[in-house]
Amino acid sequence: MEKVQFQLESTLPELKDFHDKGLFTKNEIDQITRRRTVFETSLIRRHTRKDDFFKYAEYEINLERLRKVRWKKLGYHINPPPPSASSYSLPRRAIYILKRATVKFPGDLAVWLAYVEYASREGMRKIVSKGLTLALQHHPLSPTLYLLLSYHHLHPNSPFPREVIPSASTLDLPSTSSSKDTGFSLEGTAAARTQLLLGLRLIPDSEILWMEYIKLELGWVEALRRRWNVLGINDAIDSPDSNEVNAERMTGGEGSFGPDGEDARKSILAGQLVLHAIRSALGAIEGQKGMTFRLDLVRMLRTYPSALRGKALDAVHEDLGRIAEGSDMKLAAQARLAGLTRGLYERKYVPGETDNALEGVELVEELGRIAKEIRRNAKEGSEFLEVAGEWLGEQIEAQKDNEDLVSE
Repeated sequence: MEKVQFQLESTLPELKDFHDKGLFTKNEIDQITRRRTVFETSLIRRHTRKDDFFKYAEYEINLERLRKVRWKKLGYHINPPPPSASSYSLPRRAIYILKRATVKFPGDLAVWLAYVEYASREGMRKIVSKGLTLALQHHPLSPTLYLLLSYHHLHPNSPFPREVIPSASTLDLPSTSSSKDTGFSLEGTAAARTQLLLGLRLIPDSEILWMEYIKLELGWVEALRRRWNVLGINDAIDSPDSNEVNAERMTGGEGSFGPDGEDARKSILAGQLVLHAIRSALGAIEGQKGMTFRLDLVRMLRTYPSALRGKALDAVHEDLGRIAEGSDMKLAAQARLAGLTRGLYERKYVPGETDNALEGVELVEELGRIAKEIRRNAKEGSEFLEVAGEWLGEQIEAQKDNEDLVSE
């Protein structure tokens, strides 16, 4: 019980400050002390569970929510007093409890994720960075940790999106405003790239790491182009998709890489890094898993706001063409169908345009063309008929309410 007593004594200054400011009554402070005693006792049992830490941390988080409500109700937000013992004590205590959980359960990834997620939502950037680094020492094959480190470098002032963290904890963390600026940091691209490449070295067949790495290279090129545009180094023009490396797409940022770096600048704007990333990913992931990745990659690229969209899609379809000529009939059928239906989904990039779906006569004509191609390729075998049949069924369901296709 000495450990419990030590932990409780460390909270006395903040409890006194709560009472002095009128945030909690004496009876409420006594109740807080009793609850903390129960929680601390549960943490020194022989068979401690991670949920004991989570419940304790959640209690402190809820106390902080209540403190903020009463702080505002008492008008302290209008004329705030100087920082005191209770100003940040509850978030610090919650993160301290979660830190103790990582020490007790270092092999449980959910504990680490809860720790760094709460730290990110409270703006504790140093704790986030250190926590992810320590977590990787125990879980070097977790793609999630590399993605979070990459996100932390690119968005240093933004909390982690909850939907990208597959946390198994029941910890009820505070929500953040969706309107908050993510604060993208172009300077953090190099560190983010390093983390993703390190993850790919250890997990070379990770689809999500390759996908995020390709997005990173695409975003970096566009960010450079736009920055050079804003700085007025030259008028960079986002030209339509083209397989040719034309002069307009090569403008912007002249001299940014020094007198000997003009070739490097042109290679970046031409998308050489992006194409290298795509080809490396396609070479690393094969088989049915590779086909799923290729189709997901095509879907991502079709709507990605980049002037390099066309070249990137061409690189993927070139690889799909290779698979279409292969010996695996199921994969060949999927690759062939992806090529046949390309015109239905893919559009030239137009800055500011988000909807690239065909409508009216164009949609009818394209669906008619695809139907003819499917009939012509039906002789390729039962595998192609099965794949094409599934796709046609999906299209019938998707277009059943389309007035351009459904007649009375």
